[in-house]
Amino acid sequence: MKRMWLVVALLGCSGEQADRPVDQAGSPAPGPGTPAVVDQAYKSDLEKLCDVVARSGGAEVQGHDRMYLVATWLGSNLETQDARKFLARIQPLAGEAKGLALEAEAKRVGLAGCELANEWRTPRSP
Repeated sequence: MKRMWLVVALLGCSGEQADRPVDQAGSPAPGPGTPAVVDQAYKSDLEKLCDVVARSGGAEVQGHDRMYLVATWLGSNLETQDARKFLARIQPLAGEAKGLALEAEAKRVGLAGCELANEWRTPRSP
């Protein structure tokens, strides 16, 4: 049940899927011969996502409380539907695959790194 709250809060109740094709990282694929154009609001949302643990205060807590705090912060602070759709697309992934998908998207929009991607790669202790 706690996991369902996390998903609902994280996605902000947005279950929409984009109509355009996506690459292996879950990123919208640009058309043939078209350079990727990045919307600044989407890039800002990716910055928030990558730094969500620190911004949400989640670094100070552990376990389910941390996940809930991070998810509710994202639900209130992500501004674009594209960011929510991206999270929905990578939601089924776990561990290294999820970290790589987020890192690839962060790089695609011009970010140098992504702390959340590193955290997703780290196995959780029971």
